[in-house]
Amino acid sequence: MISDLKFVYYGTSEFSAVILSGLLQAGFKPSLVVSTEPKPAGRSLKLVPTPVSALAQEKNLPLLEVKTLRSPEVQERLTSGQEPVAILAAFGKILPKSVLDLYPKGIVNVHPSLLPLYRGPAPIQYALRDGARETGVSLVILDEEVDHGPVLAQEKCDITATDDTPTLSKKLVEMSVKLLLSTLSSYLLGSLSTTPQDHTRATFTKMIRREDGKADFTKSATELDRQRRAFIPWPGLWTIWQGKRLKFIDTAVLSDYAGQPGRVELKDSRLVIGCGMGGLVIHSLQLEGSKPLSSDEFLRGYPKFVGANLII
Repeated sequence: MISDLKFVYYGTSEFSAVILSGLLQAGFKPSLVVSTEPKPAGRSLKLVPTPVSALAQEKNLPLLEVKTLRSPEVQERLTSGQEPVAILAAFGKILPKSVLDLYPKGIVNVHPSLLPLYRGPAPIQYALRDGARETGVSLVILDEEVDHGPVLAQEKCDITATDDTPTLSKKLVEMSVKLLLSTLSSYLLGSLSTTPQDHTRATFTKMIRREDGKADFTKSATELDRQRRAFIPWPGLWTIWQGKRLKFIDTAVLSDYAGQPGRVELKDSRLVIGCGMGGLVIHSLQLEGSKPLSSDEFLRGYPKFVGANLII
């Protein structure tokens, strides 16, 4: 990588903050960090900076927090150091063409999927939910459409049967840093070309909503376990019991179980919920307003949960 590289870094999420931290550890310091404005959080509605902003402040990096990128004043600040390139990871806003055109070498977008698969804001969650066996990281040159630009580099990553969003995110963020460090120098020196995506193969993701975690016990136990792993930590896999949200924290699949879908039973001392195919073994769960409990602890407090019908 070019030792005196000047670049602007765009990012917001924890995933993006870890990438920025990796670049800093490798000795590459952005001349400007761009993130979104702090948002109110908690009961006190205190303004909380994004993870990327918090890291920039901790490391005393020049920081620009924006509500919009369209104002001339903001755009002038974005290139005040005449940087040839920018790096973007999980920024959370679509960049207008006027910003895309600011950098002679473009904006390198880090996306945690094998584009054109899983474009959009939730590629890790969707890959897990769908039961994909592999995913990866793509570096693309940003254009005016979401995750649509030509591919600079890609690297694949296997998805294991126990992976969830936190564990897979950790693998992919480490891969992202290594791929950036091994690729960007060649690209800037002109010895690495880009490849257009096959847009006919594109699949798309959407912002995760609370309803995405709602359990439908007519689905297979395998599908529900994947749904849980995909939506850790939020919104989780959940149902409604006695008027409260009940989240399933840790589960497993009992493939040879043939219980009634949605029916809660004890089988060989295990708490099992019947599904459209197989059974979902519940190791730990959390009732709204309470702390997470093992299934044994939960049943001591709520013995009538056995026999419940969770089909809503």
